[in-house]
Amino acid sequence: LFMGMELVEDRSTKAPFEPKRKLNATIKREALARRLLVYPAAGTIDGLRGDHVLLAPPFIIDAAAIDAVVERLGDAIDAAVA
Repeated sequence: LFMGMELVEDRSTKAPFEPKRKLNATIKREALARRLLVYPAAGTIDGLRGDHVLLAPPFIIDAAAIDAVVERLGDAIDAAVA
């Protein structure tokens, strides 16, 4: 089970964050600080621009664990883009 999330700076234009921000690395660090393992990467658009995060929860994940993942990932992304 994989779930992917593309991260954009502007939702209306889908403009990506600047690569120099290294958003994917910051999200990884923030997620790990919250005891959440994610698979972030960059270069989604052209090998340089574009960030995304993959999640790979177990097939047996329950609703409470899903809620915890969503909350932790949201907090990690909020901290990374602040």
